[in-house]
Amino acid sequence: MELKEILESERIKEARKGFNIAFQIYLTNREKALKDIDERELKKELRRIKEESIRNLNSLKTMAIENLRKHGIQVFEAKDSNDVKEILFKLIPEGEMVVKSKSNVINEVGIEDLEKRNEIIETDCGDFLVQICNEMGVHPVTPALHLTVERIVKVIEKKFGLKLRDEPEEIVKWVRSYLRERISKAKIGLTGANVISADGAIFIVENEGNISLVSKLPEKHIIVASIDKIVPSIQDAITICKALAIYGTGTSLPTYINVISSPSKTADIQKQIVYGAHGPKEVYLILLDNGRSKIIEEGLEEILYCINCGACLYFCPVYRQIFDNYGFKYFGGRGIALISFIFGIEKSFERGLFYCTTCSACKEQCPLEIDIPYLIRKAREVAVKKNLTTKINFEMVENLESVGNPFGETIKEKEIPDKLYCC
Repeated sequence: MELKEILESERIKEARKGFNIAFQIYLTNREKALKDIDERELKKELRRIKEESIRNLNSLKTMAIENLRKHGIQVFEAKDSNDVKEILFKLIPEGEMVVKSKSNVINEVGIEDLEKRNEIIETDCGDFLVQICNEMGVHPVTPALHLTVERIVKVIEKKFGLKLRDEPEEIVKWVRSYLRERISKAKIGLTGANVISADGAIFIVENEGNISLVSKLPEKHIIVASIDKIVPSIQDAITICKALAIYGTGTSLPTYINVISSPSKTADIQKQIVYGAHGPKEVYLILLDNGRSKIIEEGLEEILYCINCGACLYFCPVYRQIFDNYGFKYFGGRGIALISFIFGIEKSFERGLFYCTTCSACKEQCPLEIDIPYLIRKAREVAVKKNLTTKINFEMVENLESVGNPFGETIKEKEIPDKLYCC
């Protein structure tokens, strides 16, 4: 779809309407959450944690795997998405219903093949609403950001024959009831993870409570996470969890922080450890690389400092206009830089590599102050070497070489050109 068509589509117009309401609420909430916090110190600490983590990633990964396996979690290493799918097919019996929580990494992998042989139930409210609306998520924290209350109510009435009032509370009440029944019947829970500490703990942050159920009620819990989620210690992990709440949803703390260090167990009978009490009997962790080691080798490790809070997207002038059309599975400028390694520079180019204005609004709002404009410029250098450039950019360069300005020889002094180019 051409950019003009995207901008004028009804889907994007609806998305802007929903976004504008959400953005104002987010700003108000985040300001309250930061009221009693030294934001400068918090950002400094976050940056320290991620710099240290990525710099020592190989040794921290080895330590994390050893400590997790020591306590009964089965750990697999996956080079790419195909490896993850292969492992999932082995761990999940065909036909078994799977209850799933929101996960950007699972979305990165893509589980369409798994969905053909298993019923996958999204349990995050936003993901579930996106699923029943036959839509795509547009934000890493609030995937249904673009859906208006009115549209959600209409879809529920059409698909489930239930007429709800146009109120968020009514929708959430129904979603809770509908999903709770399915979670209680599932034998397999599938989740991502927000942070993994090298001393042997997996952290999953949530506000809804669905992950608590998905990770505890089924007999088998499968976690898929990328290697850049590993940090040195539990204390570091808690700091990131707190930042995720502040910058992701505008709350001072997440409602729940699930800390998983082993399958469920009890030592109540003569202090003998027995696995498989009330929670899962088996816990599996799949650690995915998928180009991240290459990112570090190329000296662009700052891409991996991201904690996936999505704060940058609220302030990005491009994302605010075209949403999930700017990026692929990971959105905004950072997403564009990341997917150039995961899916290739061609995909990055196709999904908006040259849309970024390098205004630095993302960098200013990022809790780790990631220099996204710099990362975009580095990705563009790679694209240009492969002759991937837009028609407009090509015209601009031609004009510069031929007449000394980007607008062409027809421009007269003090005349405003009909085309304005960004650097």
